[in-house]
Amino acid sequence: MGVAELRQAIKEPAQPTTGVAALKGAKPPLTTAQKIVRGGAGSMIGGALGGVGGVFAAPFTAGVINPVTGAMIGSAGGEALTQYGGMERLPGVGFETGVTEPSLVQIALAGLLPMVPPVARRFFTSLPGAAAGAQQFLLKSLGDKGQRVIAQVAPVPGTVDALFAQARASGVTLAIPMTATTAAVAKASKEVAKSKYAPGQERLLITQSQAFTESGPVSFDDFRINQVDLGARVRALARKRGPGLGRATQILDATWDDLNVVLNQLPSGQTGELLRRGIDAYKREKAAEILKTLFITSRRRRIGQLNFDADAFIDKLDRRREALAKFLPDDEIDDVIKLMTTTKLGRPGITAVKIPTMAKTPQLGFETMPFAARAVVGAAIGGGVEAAGGGVGVVGAATGILATEALSVALTTAPGRALVQSMLRNGLTWDQAGTLLLQGGRTAFTPGDKVRLDNPDLKQLLK
Repeated sequence: MGVAELRQAIKEPAQPTTGVAALKGAKPPLTTAQKIVRGGAGSMIGGALGGVGGVFAAPFTAGVINPVTGAMIGSAGGEALTQYGGMERLPGVGFETGVTEPSLVQIALAGLLPMVPPVARRFFTSLPGAAAGAQQFLLKSLGDKGQRVIAQVAPVPGTVDALFAQARASGVTLAIPMTATTAAVAKASKEVAKSKYAPGQERLLITQSQAFTESGPVSFDDFRINQVDLGARVRALARKRGPGLGRATQILDATWDDLNVVLNQLPSGQTGELLRRGIDAYKREKAAEILKTLFITSRRRRIGQLNFDADAFIDKLDRRREALAKFLPDDEIDDVIKLMTTTKLGRPGITAVKIPTMAKTPQLGFETMPFAARAVVGAAIGGGVEAAGGGVGVVGAATGILATEALSVALTTAPGRALVQSMLRNGLTWDQAGTLLLQGGRTAFTPGDKVRLDNPDLKQLLK
């Protein structure tokens, strides 16, 4: 390589043309730090902009353009700008990138690298031991008692009392005729009178119900108090699966029928609207109580840590859907299910149903994948890495198995759980940071200006 070629390689203005003077007047090649900053600026900035664009484009492209694919497109575009001199020609901010020969390989590599951190993060958070941290993330996202679930349907505390207080202040009180309830109690009383096996508890419930309905229409406050107590009795029978549950449930359902009749007959106007809103808020309170019970009963302990089983919650909700339909429209019940199945928690997001519960023995690594399957995965990765380096793959396979198990155990520790939570909550930040590091490494290890060490002029300069 002569002086002319050397000058061309480092883009030196054509002042000296031969000899040592040309080399002394030339700018030195970029340092590694300069190569990383200048050579990687296009792909890094393009990837960041593409990732942000992918967030906004995802809803309109059915997820095809998402933060990952957006970052890939942006990184490739930014690298293309770098490779073909676009960064040097930017008005006011142009700078030397150290690229002398455009490389399609570098453009393709820059576009592929943003895919590596998300894949690595998802593999990491899918390891068996990661369930401990994932469950902590899930319960913090939904609330340990399902606060986020309940908030979808529950009114603000005190709403019912406030609305009925406003109605009373305007001189209107709500009286509820107990027509359907009276009929249900009379039917149950006849059946119990004929039964030789009806327990005393059931007979007592019917006697109390008769006392509640015999006085005719009751105020909403009295109705509310007694219906709550009746509901508690029905739930107690349901838990014990005791006799008389069917008749008790029929009486409770009849009280809701009586309330709905009043709701449909309310007059128009401001006062009627207040009463409608008050009754609706009361029904939502009951729905929230049911959802809270379903959520709490879908939790379980694993090695002392609280876990939530989203599939169990949905299963229980399906079984109680008919009861919930008395208080909520069907679309709102569906929204509760969607909170578990489609709503993304964290960034970029994971649905509740995809987070497994911990195994009973997580320190052994037994989780969603059996040991044999995990061993195959670990052996394949370790053996493949060794084989790529020219080895047989046996040692790499054994190392892969042991490393997978060790990592699974480490993820069950407090620092491991915190790391998994961070990756689920701030996944996009982890992906962006990983992409920046990879793009910087790619740029640092990319061959820059080619200067032959046997150049006689260079040897003379170095003397």
